[in-house]
Amino acid sequence: MKFGGRTVTALIEFPNEAILLIKRRTVVFKGYWALPGGRVDHGESEEHAIIREVREETGLHVKVAEKIGEYHEVGTQDEIEYDYQAACFLVKPIGGKIKKQEKEIEEIKLVNLNEIPEKLGFEHSRMIMDYKRRRKKL
Repeated sequence: MKFGGRTVTALIEFPNEAILLIKRRTVVFKGYWALPGGRVDHGESEEHAIIREVREETGLHVKVAEKIGEYHEVGTQDEIEYDYQAACFLVKPIGGKIKKQEKEIEEIKLVNLNEIPEKLGFEHSRMIMDYKRRRKKL
């Protein structure tokens, strides 16, 4: 089985150095903690895609603050081949309440930046490290 394409990922920043992580129920990276996000639909901007994906997966309304970076990973995990090109965005919650999307999301939680689980899917640990480095520069 193969998966991939253009995706977006959101690092949702909360007070007290907390971010939101999800555990997927779906085939790719099932059971791994990850940042919310998903596909970019044809004709859709990355910014619109991340706002849509966050709302669909978490129930939160967000605004895009800045782009953290671009990531590309090709590999095999759990016998599934993948080739993802992801853009990671720092986003701020502006409304809604945290509520996981039942079909795709197994679990959702706020975690402190210093307590990130080791079992992260795709390039999410690198995205979080890039975000931490940015915060130190400010």
